[in-house]
Amino acid sequence: MGEHRRIMTIKWPEAWREILAWTGGGVSILVLCLIATFPYGMLQSRIVTELTRATGLEVRVADWTVGLPASLEWRNVTLSKPNWTPIQLAELQAKLGVTTALSGTLGLDIVAKLTETASPTGLVKGTVTASSLSLAAPVMIKGQVQHVDLSKLLRRYVTHGTLNGNFSHRVESGQATVTTMKGEGTWTAEATDLVIDQIPLGNGRTLSLTFSQVSAGLVCRDLRCDVTQLKGDGIDGSFTGEGYLTIQQPMQQSQVNLTVTVVPGPGFASKAGTLGLPSPPPGTPMTVKIIGTLAQARIAL
Repeated sequence: MGEHRRIMTIKWPEAWREILAWTGGGVSILVLCLIATFPYGMLQSRIVTELTRATGLEVRVADWTVGLPASLEWRNVTLSKPNWTPIQLAELQAKLGVTTALSGTLGLDIVAKLTETASPTGLVKGTVTASSLSLAAPVMIKGQVQHVDLSKLLRRYVTHGTLNGNFSHRVESGQATVTTMKGEGTWTAEATDLVIDQIPLGNGRTLSLTFSQVSAGLVCRDLRCDVTQLKGDGIDGSFTGEGYLTIQQPMQQSQVNLTVTVVPGPGFASKAGTLGLPSPPPGTPMTVKIIGTLAQARIAL
């Protein structure tokens, strides 16, 4: 007698199909309601407050809306400070991780645009994560700078230059003040076709320098950032440097202490003669100190 195999097919009753459909729809509606009722106003106010506290800059937002999925979109943002040229941002978007927010943690994807263009230039991208919406727990920020026109950020001193870079920093507590801040991070940057203007030399004299490429790196721990890399080269010569930066509030008052070895090029020799500066033969190294605050750093020959 042969054996017969029985193949069983499970069929869901119509009632179960309806139950699953209603359950799925109910969960979707609940999630949408949570997204719609999330306190975005409080979140954007908190972001503005934290930016002001951390940078010492006044942050003004002309208009803000709630985007989808779950994001804040700011337009025409101005960052200003007395005696500093304001920084204009065409758009600043902060996309909230809704799933993490519902669990009590914070996850923000941030994109800042300097100009209203669709091209991937003039962008600052980053993420902010914290294990608490109140930012009381450790906060991690990381991101990158893509093809930013430095003349729009530092127009007082830079007339031309494009910046690219990466950063990653962990602060032990989002509630820390700049005098008690604990944390560590790394920052790297590279500028191309850089023209630095209005470098103060004393007695009303200023110097302009042109470099084809400049790169810098910082390793920060608590309130001190050590320079791990500083070099550049161009028609005005080349340089390497070392030193450190001590963070203070406001950021412009942070103390800088750098020792820079400069090898003048043919471009610098002609400028030095016009300004009455020592003009060693091209290729002769000389060392200078850059000290003071970020707002009023001075060069000691």
